[in-house]
Amino acid sequence: MTAKKEKLIIDKMAEFGFTKYEAKAYITLLEDDDISAYEVSKRSGVPQSKIYETVNNLVEEGIIIAQGENPVRYSPLPLKEFIQRYRNKMEKSLNTLEKELKKISRGTDIDYMWHFDGFDSCLEKVRDIIEQAEEKIVLEIWEQEYQEIGSELKAAGKRGVKIIIIYYGEERDLPGRVYYHRLERLQEYTSSQGRWLTVLADKNDCFFGSFSAEGTEGIWTQNQAFMLMAQSFISHDIYIAEIYDKFSREMDREFGPNLTRLRARIEDYLL
Repeated sequence: MTAKKEKLIIDKMAEFGFTKYEAKAYITLLEDDDISAYEVSKRSGVPQSKIYETVNNLVEEGIIIAQGENPVRYSPLPLKEFIQRYRNKMEKSLNTLEKELKKISRGTDIDYMWHFDGFDSCLEKVRDIIEQAEEKIVLEIWEQEYQEIGSELKAAGKRGVKIIIIYYGEERDLPGRVYYHRLERLQEYTSSQGRWLTVLADKNDCFFGSFSAEGTEGIWTQNQAFMLMAQSFISHDIYIAEIYDKFSREMDREFGPNLTRLRARIEDYLL
């Protein structure tokens, strides 16, 4: 094991209350169990003056077991049981914390907006929204971002969440009800204007993100007015997708490919 990996494990175990020496001793016993305290000290780097205190603490916590005598030999709690123990402990602590905090919370709605900067932080928040959704997810998404969160969406669909997608990209196996935007030269448009991602979940969470060469940023909120605006935005894009499916030739003839002439007119009005 590299020093970098060992430090990462020790740091994570410290979050659960383990000392550096306790973490080193447990790691060593996972690598080679049924050894004496002297051998644990020699292989782990825990000072001999601290090794007996260290292994005794771990025995009391049930993290390792002691067997035999002259010398006593030690073996670790199997990794699977170790992880499950602390996963249960964390879940129990969070449940207790939630219960107690609810007693003092005023229960006010979150009416402000959280800003996220960067591709990874934006997508991580979207994954969190999807995983927490219980009834419905509506989103408008481009192919590039779907590749990052597609597995979470499919998992949500399997657990019974209703999914509606407005999709910018080629047809593919997507969960839920899908509306494809078939306007031409969309990728050329995004190279100059950027892409966007809008997510609504359970009428409770709203995320809007902008993805461009200049950078990525997003906003998450539970503000009802903002969610109404996002819902209207998505609804109108569904209208366009459905209308374009049936009247693409007429629309191209009247407004130009990708509604070029109409877009130019709107940009004159708004910009």
